[in-house]
Amino acid sequence: MKWNPGHDRAQQETAGALTRHHAPHWWVMWSYSLRAWVAFYLGSATVTPLRYTDPDELSQHMRHVAHRVAAGRTP
Repeated sequence: MKWNPGHDRAQQETAGALTRHHAPHWWVMWSYSLRAWVAFYLGSATVTPLRYTDPDELSQHMRHVAHRVAAGRTP
C-alpha cells in the first residue's frame, strides 16, 4: 500500500497536543520526511528548532528551553 499523510494521523495528533500544551510559546509539527516532531519557538528569543523522535523528550526539552529564556539565558 502506498504511503499517505493519513498513515501518520497519531503523530499529527501528538503534534497538536504538544502545541496546545506548550502554547503560546511553541508550535509543533510532525515531519513526515524526518520521521520526527519539530518544535518552533514563537517568542522573541532566537531558538533553533528542536527535533526529536520521542514526544516526551521533545516536551521536556521545550520546557527546559522556555525556562532558560524566561531566566534571560540563551537556550
